[in-house]
Amino acid sequence: MAPTREMSLETKERIVKLLEEGNSSRIVAKDVGCSQSAVSKIWTKYKQHGMVVKAKRTGRPRKTSKRQDKQLKHKWEEAGANVCDRTVRNRLKEMGFQYRKAKRKPSLTPKHKRTRLQWAKERQSWTVDDWMKVIFSDESRICIGQGDDAGTFVWCRSSEIYEEACLKKTTKFPQSLMIWGCMSGKGTGEMTVVNSSINAQVYIDILDSFLIPSIEQMFGDDEIIFQDDNASCHRAKTVKAFLGERHIQSMSWPANSPDLNPIENLWWKLKKMVHKKAPTCKADLATAVKESWHQIDAEYCLSLIKSMPQRLKAVIKAKGGATKY
Repeated sequence: MAPTREMSLETKERIVKLLEEGNSSRIVAKDVGCSQSAVSKIWTKYKQHGMVVKAKRTGRPRKTSKRQDKQLKHKWEEAGANVCDRTVRNRLKEMGFQYRKAKRKPSLTPKHKRTRLQWAKERQSWTVDDWMKVIFSDESRICIGQGDDAGTFVWCRSSEIYEEACLKKTTKFPQSLMIWGCMSGKGTGEMTVVNSSINAQVYIDILDSFLIPSIEQMFGDDEIIFQDDNASCHRAKTVKAFLGERHIQSMSWPANSPDLNPIENLWWKLKKMVHKKAPTCKADLATAVKESWHQIDAEYCLSLIKSMPQRLKAVIKAKGGATKY
């Protein structure tokens, strides 16, 4: 593993970026191929100086790990090209390659991709005004401490590292809540904590008690389109009958497509807001969730709805594959 003084500026910047994104020091150290202590030193210096301290060495920064260099060099030598590690890195850089952390996305089968592509093409002519008529919904689980995955740094002597004040506490089974909510370009609708497993009847009760009032509040008597995913309780015959009786048009939905549902971005924002309130028990968590939900402004929801045409274009460009959303 490379000592801190020998790291390139780019590697140090990558370490800071990964830590700011919420990764633990252990994961970051494994990702860049250094020790956790090296990661801690760089993070401490970054917080002290407000910038990444330059490495005291000349030359271009590394674009790949040493392991990648060896693998590529071996393959090139098999093809008859006698090259050094520097040449490998230079060629990768010229081709636009960068050493990146793999993004987490749902697994998509060929069938999933075809369905997503078809769904996007059928709606590619929709304008933002068309999407303003859609009310999006979803369930999500929110936990105490969620979003607190970044490393925690403390000043202490080596003999004090296991003292109470120097520890970052973890919980094996953190307290959590299941919530249901809905939103549209007009803002957030109703949100509720779900205290039981969700079957068809429970889902109907949620729709009756929270979706219907949300529609009336945001749309009045105007026609809307209701979106939910393909969970078995959502597609039950009794649920379809309920929506039909209320004259609510339901939107078809491609499987494994959270990137097409803007409420996923809303959940991310909500969890960040709740984390800042630092709830310590389930009752505090419920209060923090409700307060944070009502603090999400309509402009943010509108910005998410305005992104829908771009989301569809991204799916079409990816031929049904994963997108950045």
